[in-house]
Amino acid sequence: MNTRIFKIALVLIITFNVSCKKAEVKLAEFKYADLPKAVNCNSGYDDLLSEALYAFEQDIVNKYDPKTKNKLRAYRAYISNYISNRTALEQTVTPHTKAVYDVLKSKQELWDGNHLNYNSTAITCIIDSIKDKGLQQTLNALKSTNSMNSEIFAPPLRSNTSYSRDSNLATFIALDLFYSKFNTIDFTTLDLSLNQPKDQPIDFNKRPVNAPVKQQKEEDHTGHNHN
Repeated sequence: MNTRIFKIALVLIITFNVSCKKAEVKLAEFKYADLPKAVNCNSGYDDLLSEALYAFEQDIVNKYDPKTKNKLRAYRAYISNYISNRTALEQTVTPHTKAVYDVLKSKQELWDGNHLNYNSTAITCIIDSIKDKGLQQTLNALKSTNSMNSEIFAPPLRSNTSYSRDSNLATFIALDLFYSKFNTIDFTTLDLSLNQPKDQPIDFNKRPVNAPVKQQKEEDHTGHNHN
């Protein structure tokens, strides 16, 4: 009897593992693999978390400061719009960030339903690695009382720009204030390619404007003998 129960349990475990492997999603391209590693959490997908951060930053720069590409200005604009519920993600998300999200979503431990799982191993590591100890303590206090949510976390970021110097905090912002909100988007109705930055076309018919010739100052020859 015990042998039969053991065999049934073994079959169930194997079936579960196979189904999990089938559900695993791979990212086809890592566009930012040559950039510094954003987190060091030994999650098994730290490279994906880094890609998620850099893809997020590229999208908000394209959306909020496409001309000067000032990352800090883009962060401030995004956070301000997030707090006032005006992020317009449908006009921000690009095909690459959607692909990154699809892989993130397959990491079951990262999510609690449609929300970020603040108690997951990866998120706990990221929070514990935040350099701003005051902010880190606040996040951990919110976690310990099960009151953590992005609506509470976002407003203090208006006056705290340490994310510009801390890739762990920046990654947490990307996951909590950006990717975790993708579940509200109906991607079947969108053409995300429209959100990709457009290169400025070269006008081959435009001729360069010649700089005006600077007139040389005429010498005063009065009183000189030219013989």
